[in-house]
Amino acid sequence: MYINKITGSESTSYIGGNPAIPQGASIPKSPNGSLMSFYFTLQFPEAHALYGSTLSVFAATDDFNEDHTIPEMLKGPLLGAALPDNFLRDYQKYFAAFLFKNGEKFYANDYPIRIAMTPLAFSHSKGSNVFGWAGDKPNWLMDDETPGQYRGAALDFLLQICGGQSFPIIDTAPAQQEMDIFGGSKSRIKRNYTLFNQNEVYFFGAGTEDLDDRVYIVTQCH
Repeated sequence: MYINKITGSESTSYIGGNPAIPQGASIPKSPNGSLMSFYFTLQFPEAHALYGSTLSVFAATDDFNEDHTIPEMLKGPLLGAALPDNFLRDYQKYFAAFLFKNGEKFYANDYPIRIAMTPLAFSHSKGSNVFGWAGDKPNWLMDDETPGQYRGAALDFLLQICGGQSFPIIDTAPAQQEMDIFGGSKSRIKRNYTLFNQNEVYFFGAGTEDLDDRVYIVTQCH
């Protein structure tokens, strides 16, 4: 299934706007204490292996750390790798991902919106503006890096986001901090945010009991 950006339609899957988070959770913060920016939420359709679940993704934009521009990678071969216990929670430093049941969904209406809202739709047809892919298996740009198990359970493929994506922000949103070639960080000039260096991003989900300890992320680029 393709994940297409659409216009003029309400949807339970969307970029930006108000975050959908699990009840009892808070908007995540960076190691420096700044509020992370909400990027997107996806409510998986009936044809998806995780039908009945929602994924919401956040990332730090007020802070920049060149060692964490993409999610931490495992050491050694990635194909079939078994992830250490607690890895999926511990590596969420400058980003956060919640995978939870639809019945636990709560909309954080007091969140200061930063990214402009764009509805998303799952479809078997490729639209004119594709956000990602959520088929039976990933479309790898390079080698197959499908993980093995986490806490004794298989990791299901959730979706991938197409490389080169940018996320338009509203007028009052602060600029994203990015690398300054002269050292440190600087404010991004373009009025948009990026995620994980605009790489192709692959999401896998584990069946643990903890809402913030379920999502494994791999990035690839040409």
